[in-house]
Amino acid sequence: MKKGLKITLIILGVLVGIITLDTLQAKIFNNSPIIKIRKNLKGGYVKYIDKGLFVNHYYCSNKEEKTLFKNVKYACPIEDNDITDNGLDKEFLQCLESELGGYLVTEKDDLVEIPLSKIKKNDTDKIEYYKGVYASEHPDNMYVIVYPKNGTYDTNVMKDFDKYFYEKFSTYQTYSSPTSPTIYIHNSNLDVDFKNVLNKCQKSNSSNEGKSISSKTLNKLNATKKIVIKTSDNELGTINDNIKIEKILSAISSSKQYGDAFLCDNYAFNFEMYDQNNKLIDTIYAWHDGKRLIPSSINNKGCSYYSISNGFNLRQIIEEETDYVFYNILDFRDNINETTESLIYKDNKNSYYLKGKDSNEILIEFMLNNKVMTLKYALENKYISAEKVANDYKDILIKK
Repeated sequence: MKKGLKITLIILGVLVGIITLDTLQAKIFNNSPIIKIRKNLKGGYVKYIDKGLFVNHYYCSNKEEKTLFKNVKYACPIEDNDITDNGLDKEFLQCLESELGGYLVTEKDDLVEIPLSKIKKNDTDKIEYYKGVYASEHPDNMYVIVYPKNGTYDTNVMKDFDKYFYEKFSTYQTYSSPTSPTIYIHNSNLDVDFKNVLNKCQKSNSSNEGKSISSKTLNKLNATKKIVIKTSDNELGTINDNIKIEKILSAISSSKQYGDAFLCDNYAFNFEMYDQNNKLIDTIYAWHDGKRLIPSSINNKGCSYYSISNGFNLRQIIEEETDYVFYNILDFRDNINETTESLIYKDNKNSYYLKGKDSNEILIEFMLNNKVMTLKYALENKYISAEKVANDYKDILIKK
Protein backbone atom coordinates (compact mmCIF):
# COMPACT_ATOMS: atom_id res chain seq x y z
CA MET A 1 0.00 0.00 0.00
CA LYS A 2 1.32 3.41 -0.91
CA LYS A 3 2.49 5.48 2.03
CA GLY A 4 0.23 8.46 1.12
CA LEU A 5 -2.91 6.32 0.93
CA LYS A 6 -2.01 4.62 4.21
CA ILE A 7 -1.67 7.98 5.98
CA THR A 8 -4.99 9.15 4.52
CA LEU A 9 -6.78 6.02 5.76
CA ILE A 10 -5.23 6.40 9.20
CA ILE A 11 -6.39 10.03 9.40
CA LEU A 12 -9.89 9.07 8.27
CA GLY A 13 -9.98 6.27 10.83
CA VAL A 14 -8.93 8.63 13.61
CA LEU A 15 -11.59 11.16 12.57
CA VAL A 16 -14.30 8.49 12.48
CA GLY A 17 -13.15 7.27 15.89
CA ILE A 18 -13.25 10.79 17.37
CA ILE A 19 -16.72 11.48 15.94
CA THR A 20 -18.00 8.10 17.19
CA LEU A 21 -16.59 8.65 20.69
CA ASP A 22 -17.92 12.20 20.76
CA THR A 23 -21.40 11.00 19.74
CA LEU A 24 -21.35 8.18 22.30
CA GLN A 25 -20.25 10.37 25.21
CA ALA A 26 -22.85 12.97 24.37
CA LYS A 27 -25.66 10.41 24.10
CA ILE A 28 -24.69 8.18 27.04
CA PHE A 29 -23.92 10.98 29.51
CA ASN A 30 -26.48 13.46 28.15
CA ASN A 31 -23.66 15.92 27.37
CA SER A 32 -23.17 18.48 24.66
CA PRO A 33 -21.06 17.14 21.74
CA ILE A 34 -17.50 18.49 21.59
CA ILE A 35 -17.71 18.97 17.83
CA LYS A 36 -20.70 21.27 17.55
CA ILE A 37 -22.26 24.52 16.40
CA ARG A 38 -24.23 26.39 19.07
CA LYS A 39 -27.51 28.03 18.08
CA ASN A 40 -28.85 30.52 20.64
CA LEU A 41 -32.60 31.00 20.63
CA LYS A 42 -34.38 34.14 21.78
CA GLY A 43 -37.50 33.60 23.87
CA GLY A 44 -39.32 30.34 24.42
CA TYR A 45 -38.26 27.44 26.60
CA VAL A 46 -35.15 26.38 24.62
CA LYS A 47 -32.18 28.65 25.44
CA TYR A 48 -29.80 27.08 22.93
CA ILE A 49 -29.15 23.97 20.84
CA ASP A 50 -25.65 22.51 20.39
CA LYS A 51 -25.76 20.88 16.98
CA GLY A 52 -23.34 17.99 16.52
CA LEU A 53 -22.85 15.81 13.47
CA PHE A 54 -25.29 13.12 14.62
CA VAL A 55 -26.87 14.49 17.81
CA ASN A 56 -28.42 17.73 19.10
CA HIS A 57 -28.08 18.86 22.71
CA TYR A 58 -30.98 20.98 24.01
CA TYR A 59 -30.49 23.35 26.95
CA CYS A 60 -33.79 24.53 28.44
CA SER A 61 -34.64 27.70 30.32
CA ASN A 62 -35.39 25.59 33.41
CA LYS A 63 -31.80 24.19 33.14
CA GLU A 64 -32.98 20.81 31.95
CA GLU A 65 -30.72 19.27 29.27
CA LYS A 66 -31.45 16.61 26.67
CA THR A 67 -29.24 14.99 24.01
CA LEU A 68 -31.07 13.33 21.12
CA PHE A 69 -30.28 12.02 17.65
CA LYS A 70 -30.87 14.45 14.79
CA ASN A 71 -34.09 12.88 13.58
CA VAL A 72 -35.81 13.26 16.97
CA LYS A 73 -37.73 16.46 17.75
CA TYR A 74 -37.82 17.74 21.33
CA ALA A 75 -39.80 20.39 23.20
CA CYS A 76 -38.45 21.74 26.50
CA PRO A 77 -40.80 21.52 29.48
CA ILE A 78 -42.92 24.58 30.18
CA GLU A 79 -41.90 26.40 33.34
CA ASP A 80 -44.44 26.50 36.14
CA ASN A 81 -44.39 30.28 36.42
CA ASP A 82 -45.35 30.62 32.74
CA ILE A 83 -48.49 28.50 33.01
CA THR A 84 -51.98 29.88 33.07
CA ASP A 85 -53.98 29.11 36.17
CA ASN A 86 -57.20 29.34 34.17
CA GLY A 87 -57.86 25.68 33.57
CA LEU A 88 -55.01 24.91 31.15
CA ASP A 89 -52.48 22.49 32.56
CA LYS A 90 -48.83 22.49 31.56
CA GLU A 91 -48.82 18.96 30.12
CA PHE A 92 -51.66 19.85 27.78
CA LEU A 93 -49.94 23.04 26.56
CA GLN A 94 -46.58 21.34 26.07
CA CYS A 95 -48.22 18.51 24.14
CA LEU A 96 -50.18 20.99 22.02
CA GLU A 97 -47.04 22.94 21.11
CA SER A 98 -45.14 19.75 20.29
CA GLU A 99 -47.89 18.25 18.13
CA LEU A 100 -48.53 21.48 16.21
CA GLY A 101 -44.80 22.06 15.77
CA GLY A 102 -44.58 18.72 14.01
CA TYR A 103 -46.82 20.10 11.25
CA LEU A 104 -44.42 23.00 10.63
CA VAL A 105 -40.87 21.68 10.52
CA THR A 106 -38.55 19.53 8.47
CA GLU A 107 -35.15 18.28 9.67
CA LYS A 108 -33.62 21.59 8.56
CA ASP A 109 -36.03 23.78 10.51
CA ASP A 110 -35.98 25.28 13.96
CA LEU A 111 -38.96 26.98 15.56
CA VAL A 112 -38.58 30.75 15.92
CA GLU A 113 -40.70 32.78 18.33
CA ILE A 114 -43.29 35.27 17.03
CA PRO A 115 -43.51 38.01 19.69
CA LEU A 116 -47.03 38.87 20.83
CA SER A 117 -46.21 42.53 20.12
CA LYS A 118 -45.86 41.71 16.42
CA ILE A 119 -49.52 40.68 16.30
CA LYS A 120 -51.19 42.72 19.00
CA LYS A 121 -50.38 46.22 20.21
CA ASN A 122 -53.29 46.85 22.57
CA ASP A 123 -55.12 44.90 25.29
CA THR A 124 -52.25 42.45 25.75
CA ASP A 125 -53.10 42.41 29.46
CA LYS A 126 -56.31 40.57 28.47
CA ILE A 127 -54.33 37.60 27.13
CA GLU A 128 -53.75 34.85 29.67
CA TYR A 129 -51.58 32.61 27.50
CA TYR A 130 -49.86 33.11 24.16
CA LYS A 131 -47.44 31.09 22.03
CA GLY A 132 -46.48 31.88 18.45
CA VAL A 133 -43.74 30.31 16.31
CA TYR A 134 -42.69 29.85 12.69
CA ALA A 135 -40.32 27.43 10.95
CA SER A 136 -36.90 28.99 10.33
CA GLU A 137 -36.50 27.62 6.78
CA HIS A 138 -40.20 27.76 5.88
CA PRO A 139 -41.46 31.01 7.45
CA ASP A 140 -44.98 30.59 6.05
CA ASN A 141 -45.33 27.56 8.31
CA MET A 142 -46.50 29.02 11.61
CA TYR A 143 -48.91 28.61 14.48
CA VAL A 144 -50.32 30.85 17.18
CA ILE A 145 -51.96 29.58 20.37
CA VAL A 146 -53.89 32.14 22.41
CA TYR A 147 -56.16 32.01 25.45
CA PRO A 148 -57.83 35.12 26.92
CA LYS A 149 -58.02 35.86 30.61
CA ASN A 150 -60.87 34.10 32.40
CA GLY A 151 -61.66 32.31 29.14
CA THR A 152 -63.68 35.35 28.02
CA TYR A 153 -63.51 35.76 24.24
CA ASP A 154 -63.80 39.42 23.31
CA THR A 155 -64.02 39.99 19.55
CA ASN A 156 -62.02 43.20 19.83
CA VAL A 157 -59.24 41.34 21.63
CA MET A 158 -59.15 38.29 19.34
CA LYS A 159 -59.66 39.86 15.91
CA ASP A 160 -55.99 40.97 15.69
CA PHE A 161 -54.98 37.30 15.56
CA ASP A 162 -57.49 36.60 12.79
CA LYS A 163 -56.27 39.65 10.91
CA TYR A 164 -52.63 38.59 11.23
CA PHE A 165 -53.45 35.33 9.43
CA TYR A 166 -55.99 36.44 6.83
CA GLU A 167 -53.71 39.25 5.68
CA LYS A 168 -50.86 36.75 5.20
CA PHE A 169 -52.63 33.74 3.71
CA SER A 170 -55.54 33.08 1.36
CA THR A 171 -56.36 29.97 3.41
CA TYR A 172 -55.38 28.82 6.89
CA GLN A 173 -56.79 26.62 9.65
CA THR A 174 -58.19 27.49 13.04
CA TYR A 175 -59.71 25.73 16.02
CA SER A 176 -61.52 27.16 19.03
CA SER A 177 -63.27 25.69 22.04
CA PRO A 178 -64.45 27.06 25.39
CA THR A 179 -62.20 24.54 27.15
CA SER A 180 -58.97 25.02 25.20
CA PRO A 181 -56.94 27.82 23.60
CA THR A 182 -57.73 29.16 20.15
CA ILE A 183 -55.30 27.83 17.54
CA TYR A 184 -54.32 29.47 14.25
CA ILE A 185 -52.01 27.52 11.97
CA HIS A 186 -50.75 27.59 8.39
CA ASN A 187 -48.58 25.05 6.62
CA SER A 188 -48.10 24.13 2.98
CA ASN A 189 -50.55 21.20 3.04
CA LEU A 190 -53.25 22.68 5.30
CA ASP A 191 -53.52 19.19 6.74
CA VAL A 192 -53.73 19.69 10.51
CA ASP A 193 -56.03 17.10 12.09
CA PHE A 194 -57.20 18.94 15.20
CA LYS A 195 -59.22 15.99 16.40
CA ASN A 196 -56.11 13.83 16.41
CA VAL A 197 -54.01 16.54 18.11
CA LEU A 198 -56.56 17.11 20.87
CA ASN A 199 -57.13 13.39 21.39
CA LYS A 200 -53.41 13.02 22.05
CA CYS A 201 -53.17 16.02 24.37
CA GLN A 202 -56.41 16.18 26.30
CA LYS A 203 -57.17 13.89 29.17
CA SER A 204 -59.95 11.73 27.82
CA ASN A 205 -63.12 11.10 29.77
CA SER A 206 -63.39 7.70 28.10
CA SER A 207 -62.08 6.09 31.29
CA ASN A 208 -64.87 7.68 33.33
CA GLU A 209 -68.01 5.78 34.05
CA GLY A 210 -70.75 6.85 31.70
CA LYS A 211 -74.30 5.73 31.18
CA SER A 212 -74.87 3.96 27.86
CA ILE A 213 -78.04 3.91 25.79
CA SER A 214 -80.10 0.91 26.84
CA SER A 215 -79.47 -2.37 25.02
CA LYS A 216 -83.20 -2.58 24.28
CA THR A 217 -83.06 0.69 22.30
CA LEU A 218 -79.80 -0.27 20.56
CA ASN A 219 -81.17 -3.66 19.55
CA LYS A 220 -84.16 -1.98 17.89
CA LEU A 221 -81.90 0.47 16.06
CA ASN A 222 -79.75 -2.38 14.70
CA ALA A 223 -82.62 -3.24 12.35
CA THR A 224 -82.14 0.09 10.52
CA LYS A 225 -81.97 -0.18 6.71
CA LYS A 226 -82.63 3.45 5.77
CA ILE A 227 -81.94 6.81 7.43
CA VAL A 228 -83.65 10.06 6.46
CA ILE A 229 -81.85 13.19 7.66
CA LYS A 230 -83.95 16.27 8.37
CA THR A 231 -83.46 19.70 9.87
CA SER A 232 -86.65 21.31 11.16
CA ASP A 233 -89.20 20.20 8.54
CA ASN A 234 -86.71 20.12 5.65
CA GLU A 235 -85.48 16.79 4.33
CA LEU A 236 -81.74 16.99 3.63
CA GLY A 237 -81.06 13.51 2.27
CA THR A 238 -81.44 9.74 2.58
CA ILE A 239 -78.82 7.09 3.45
CA ASN A 240 -79.30 3.56 2.12
CA ASP A 241 -75.66 2.42 2.11
CA ASN A 242 -75.18 -0.37 4.69
CA ILE A 243 -71.59 0.60 5.51
CA LYS A 244 -72.54 4.20 6.30
CA ILE A 245 -75.54 3.06 8.31
CA GLU A 246 -73.21 0.80 10.31
CA LYS A 247 -70.93 3.76 11.04
CA ILE A 248 -73.86 5.75 12.40
CA LEU A 249 -75.12 2.81 14.48
CA SER A 250 -71.61 2.29 15.87
CA ALA A 251 -71.41 5.98 16.86
CA ILE A 252 -74.82 5.77 18.57
CA SER A 253 -73.80 2.59 20.37
CA SER A 254 -70.58 4.20 21.65
CA SER A 255 -72.32 7.26 23.08
CA LYS A 256 -72.27 7.86 26.82
CA GLN A 257 -74.08 10.14 29.23
CA TYR A 258 -71.71 11.67 31.78
CA GLY A 259 -73.19 13.06 34.97
CA ASP A 260 -76.19 15.36 35.03
CA ALA A 261 -74.72 18.68 33.84
CA PHE A 262 -75.80 19.59 30.29
CA LEU A 263 -75.92 22.60 28.01
CA CYS A 264 -79.54 23.48 27.33
CA ASP A 265 -79.08 24.21 23.63
CA ASN A 266 -81.53 22.46 21.33
CA TYR A 267 -80.79 19.69 18.85
CA ALA A 268 -80.49 20.62 15.15
CA PHE A 269 -81.05 17.42 13.10
CA ASN A 270 -83.38 14.42 13.02
CA PHE A 271 -82.04 11.04 11.90
CA GLU A 272 -85.17 9.03 11.14
CA MET A 273 -84.34 5.32 11.33
CA TYR A 274 -86.42 2.95 9.16
CA ASP A 275 -86.45 -0.87 8.96
CA GLN A 276 -86.58 -3.04 5.81
CA ASN A 277 -90.36 -2.59 5.67
CA ASN A 278 -89.94 1.21 5.66
CA LYS A 279 -91.39 1.38 9.17
CA LEU A 280 -90.03 4.11 11.47
CA ILE A 281 -88.07 2.49 14.30
CA ASP A 282 -86.96 5.62 16.14
CA THR A 283 -85.68 9.13 15.54
CA ILE A 284 -82.22 10.20 16.70
CA TYR A 285 -82.02 13.85 17.69
CA ALA A 286 -78.53 15.17 16.86
CA TRP A 287 -76.94 18.45 17.95
CA HIS A 288 -75.16 20.88 15.61
CA ASP A 289 -71.70 19.87 16.87
CA GLY A 290 -72.27 16.33 15.53
CA LYS A 291 -71.13 14.78 18.82
CA ARG A 292 -74.29 14.82 20.93
CA LEU A 293 -77.48 12.83 20.38
CA ILE A 294 -80.46 11.24 22.04
CA PRO A 295 -83.11 8.81 20.72
CA SER A 296 -86.59 10.35 20.77
CA SER A 297 -87.92 7.20 22.46
CA ILE A 298 -85.92 7.97 25.62
CA ASN A 299 -85.86 11.77 25.40
CA ASN A 300 -87.17 13.07 28.72
CA LYS A 301 -87.64 16.59 27.31
CA GLY A 302 -84.96 17.97 29.60
CA CYS A 303 -81.44 19.07 28.64
CA SER A 304 -79.89 15.61 28.69
CA TYR A 305 -78.08 13.92 25.81
CA TYR A 306 -75.43 11.29 25.06
CA SER A 307 -71.95 12.10 23.70
CA ILE A 308 -70.34 9.98 20.97
CA SER A 309 -67.15 8.45 22.36
CA ASN A 310 -65.65 6.60 19.36
CA GLY A 311 -64.43 9.77 17.61
CA PHE A 312 -67.05 9.76 14.85
CA ASN A 313 -68.77 13.05 14.03
CA LEU A 314 -72.25 13.05 12.52
CA ARG A 315 -71.47 16.30 10.69
CA GLN A 316 -69.18 14.34 8.38
CA ILE A 317 -71.93 11.99 7.23
CA ILE A 318 -74.39 14.91 6.84
CA GLU A 319 -72.03 16.75 4.48
CA GLU A 320 -71.23 13.55 2.55
CA GLU A 321 -74.86 12.57 2.01
CA THR A 322 -76.59 15.96 1.64
CA ASP A 323 -76.03 19.47 0.31
CA TYR A 324 -75.70 20.81 3.84
CA VAL A 325 -72.41 22.59 4.61
CA PHE A 326 -71.17 23.37 8.11
CA TYR A 327 -69.70 26.85 7.90
CA ASN A 328 -69.69 30.28 9.50
CA ILE A 329 -69.27 33.75 8.04
CA LEU A 330 -66.81 35.90 10.00
CA ASP A 331 -67.23 39.64 9.55
CA PHE A 332 -64.30 41.69 10.89
CA ARG A 333 -65.31 45.01 9.34
CA ASP A 334 -65.80 48.16 11.39
CA ASN A 335 -68.33 50.89 10.59
CA ILE A 336 -70.12 49.03 7.79
CA ASN A 337 -71.89 51.31 5.32
CA GLU A 338 -75.17 49.47 4.69
CA THR A 339 -76.04 51.73 1.75
CA THR A 340 -72.93 50.73 -0.18
CA GLU A 341 -72.85 47.58 -2.31
CA SER A 342 -69.76 46.13 -3.98
CA LEU A 343 -69.61 43.30 -6.54
CA ILE A 344 -67.85 40.29 -5.02
CA TYR A 345 -68.73 37.43 -7.40
CA LYS A 346 -70.50 36.78 -10.71
CA ASP A 347 -71.58 33.58 -12.46
CA ASN A 348 -73.56 32.84 -15.63
CA LYS A 349 -76.88 33.52 -13.92
CA ASN A 350 -76.43 36.11 -11.20
CA SER A 351 -74.24 38.78 -9.72
CA TYR A 352 -73.56 38.84 -5.99
CA TYR A 353 -72.97 42.01 -4.05
CA LEU A 354 -71.52 42.56 -0.62
CA LYS A 355 -73.27 44.97 1.69
CA GLY A 356 -70.52 47.47 2.36
CA LYS A 357 -66.89 47.24 1.25
CA ASP A 358 -63.66 45.61 2.46
CA SER A 359 -64.31 42.09 1.13
CA ASN A 360 -60.92 40.99 2.51
CA GLU A 361 -62.38 41.27 6.01
CA ILE A 362 -65.31 38.95 5.29
CA LEU A 363 -64.09 35.41 5.96
CA ILE A 364 -65.68 31.98 5.81
CA GLU A 365 -64.82 29.15 8.19
CA PHE A 366 -65.51 25.54 7.19
CA MET A 367 -66.19 23.53 10.32
CA LEU A 368 -65.16 20.04 9.21
CA ASN A 369 -61.62 20.79 8.03
CA ASN A 370 -61.17 24.00 10.10
CA LYS A 371 -60.10 25.96 7.02
CA VAL A 372 -60.58 29.73 6.97
CA MET A 373 -60.34 31.96 3.90
CA THR A 374 -61.87 35.14 2.53
CA LEU A 375 -65.42 34.71 1.25
CA LYS A 376 -64.31 36.09 -2.12
CA TYR A 377 -61.57 33.44 -2.40
CA ALA A 378 -64.00 30.66 -1.39
CA LEU A 379 -66.56 31.70 -4.03
CA GLU A 380 -63.97 32.10 -6.79
CA ASN A 381 -62.45 28.69 -6.03
CA LYS A 382 -65.81 26.86 -5.72
CA TYR A 383 -65.49 25.93 -2.05
CA ILE A 384 -69.15 26.91 -1.66
CA SER A 385 -71.88 28.28 -3.92
CA ALA A 386 -72.65 31.99 -3.85
CA GLU A 387 -76.36 31.19 -3.98
CA LYS A 388 -76.14 29.17 -0.77
CA VAL A 389 -74.33 31.95 1.09
CA ALA A 390 -76.78 34.54 -0.23
CA ASN A 391 -79.68 32.42 1.02
CA ASP A 392 -78.10 31.78 4.42
CA TYR A 393 -76.67 35.27 4.99
CA LYS A 394 -79.05 37.71 3.34
CA ASP A 395 -77.72 40.52 5.52
CA ILE A 396 -74.24 40.13 4.01
CA LEU A 397 -74.54 38.87 0.41
CA ILE A 398 -77.15 40.10 -2.08
CA LYS A 399 -78.10 38.17 -5.21
CA LYS A 400 -79.15 40.21 -8.26
